[in-house]
Amino acid sequence: MASTANLLYQCLIGMQCNDFAIVAADKNYNQSILVMKDDEDKLIQVSDKLIMGVNGDLGDIAQFTQFVVRNMKLYSLRNGYQLDTAAAVHFTRTNMADVLRTGIPYVVNLLVAGYDDKKGGELYTVDFLASCVRLPFAAHGFAGQLSVGILSQYYRPDLREEEAYELIKLCVREIHRRLIINLPNFGVKSISKDGIKILPPIRPASFDK
Repeated sequence: MASTANLLYQCLIGMQCNDFAIVAADKNYNQSILVMKDDEDKLIQVSDKLIMGVNGDLGDIAQFTQFVVRNMKLYSLRNGYQLDTAAAVHFTRTNMADVLRTGIPYVVNLLVAGYDDKKGGELYTVDFLASCVRLPFAAHGFAGQLSVGILSQYYRPDLREEEAYELIKLCVREIHRRLIINLPNFGVKSISKDGIKILPPIRPASFDK
């Protein structure tokens, strides 16, 4: 079983709003005390309107996300349509729970963000113990916990995409100020009726203006 330390030293932040959902993840890959990469994309596109933000051991991330993405693709080919966000989350959580019972679980935390024409933006948090809940905003990791107070104060379901992005930036700035662990770069993606959009990455230089 992989160590759960990687779950704590990485960060996921997400929000659901009326017209979109947005999720951000740090881009570090650490091995023990060493930073191996600082450009890792942890925001995986599962379908046209579904993103899975993931942290944990890189091997578990790769194996589990590929399993989910390929099964979602297989389902759409067989049935002619894609699973909605709630169904995709149920599939993901069920498989995490099944593997957990084998005693060799995937050590990953997830934020699953999607868009539905009737429900609007959707955000689900799933942890490595296969617990799952839909929330207006959520975070994972030590860095994520520094963001919860900011999100609680400034989050509104009617935020515009630009406002939500600035709120994510505010969270990242607080992480840079207060966390001893170095998480310099964050990738950000949003999901709306127009599909998935890659937003500008957040780096220390983003705050120099």
